[in-house]
Amino acid sequence: MDFVPILERTSSKTRSAFTGPAGGAPFFRDAFTTTTWLAMGALAQAALILIAGRVAMVPALAYIIFQSANTGLQIQGITKNPGMDGVILKKVSAQLPDSTGKFGSKAANRDLVVFHIGARCNHPLGLFGPGFKEMGEMFSQMIKDLEQHKSEFGFFGATSWLNASERGTSNETMVCCYFDNVEGLHAFAHSKYHQGAWNWWNKNYKSHPHLSIYHETYQVPKGGWETIYVNSHLSGLGTATVPIRDEETGEEVYASTLVDASKGVLRTSAGRMARSLKADEHKDLEFAAPY
Repeated sequence: MDFVPILERTSSKTRSAFTGPAGGAPFFRDAFTTTTWLAMGALAQAALILIAGRVAMVPALAYIIFQSANTGLQIQGITKNPGMDGVILKKVSAQLPDSTGKFGSKAANRDLVVFHIGARCNHPLGLFGPGFKEMGEMFSQMIKDLEQHKSEFGFFGATSWLNASERGTSNETMVCCYFDNVEGLHAFAHSKYHQGAWNWWNKNYKSHPHLSIYHETYQVPKGGWETIYVNSHLSGLGTATVPIRDEETGEEVYASTLVDASKGVLRTSAGRMARSLKADEHKDLEFAAPY
């Protein structure tokens, strides 16, 4: 039986998960260490007390009380938990449809190119260091250009990540992009949409030694990749959309990669890599998967 898609097709080009609702807030938050944020907050509170007296403590106290009460209500299920927004409450997998939007019944049935590109600022001012703002703007513009020319470059989507373990201030960002093939990736690299950023880097490389960039390219053959998401928001390859041709209208539309993985070969890792047709390979577990 063919895999069953989870989300409806859309006629409009979707924005990659690279541009999330949080915007640049996480970058600004991680521009300073926790100690620095606490020190700045303490200094601001002390200044307010000197100016307005003890009444200056009321806003902060009210905020803490409100947030504590709100969290308690969410825990009890009385008010909505925004952390569950967009969560798909089932087991799903990301698979790549063919040009007409059909998924078929064989998992990982297409080659996939995974491209990581990242940047970090090693300047004492962190993300406020010379050149980092310009780099960020160019990264954002290139993703927008890829979104507008998905079919031309075989671009499926992208997600953005912060390195949270390397040091106290996380200004290293990585973008994980998914392409149909290496030829499309190389075509974009040599297109007018990438040339401006490439030239800027070559021009400023010596004067901005505190800026780091890197990329990694993985060409994964069909049957060499697998994905699974359980009670998860859209993430990774699951955020991607594939340009397809509607068989009835002939128009280009966009299909989500997510399909139902609660039964059949997609229940197991080996099945999702087309290496097994068995759906009961986990029967030796003490607690069988309830999904």
